[in-house]
Amino acid sequence: MPLLNQGTRYMVDTLKGRINEVVFGFGGTLANQDDTAASQAAIAVTPIVRVIDDHSLSIEAKLALDTSFTRPLREVVVQYRNPTDSTDTTALLRYTYDSITKTTNNEIVFSAIIEVST
Repeated sequence: MPLLNQGTRYMVDTLKGRINEVVFGFGGTLANQDDTAASQAAIAVTPIVRVIDDHSLSIEAKLALDTSFTRPLREVVVQYRNPTDSTDTTALLRYTYDSITKTTNNEIVFSAIIEVST
């Protein structure tokens, strides 16, 4: 049974309301569907989440110039963190990438598009 158009839009709106944190991390193990969080979290930032249309939304998170680390970043996790209980988190997606050295001389912007299909 296919999901109706209004059901798809409801899922997009629900994700938009729930995605409230992007975690950049040092872990570089290959991402898979069994991941539950960043393997070695470095920093969590609040993303900008926008609805594109009835089937998709965009997520953008930025590490500004004033942020730097001595170790390279290798992973990012998009998640929901309960504002009243910091132990209550739901990781929605995890992505690993080639090492990026974050210094005060560069910015990092993570962008993703999520499509909800029926």
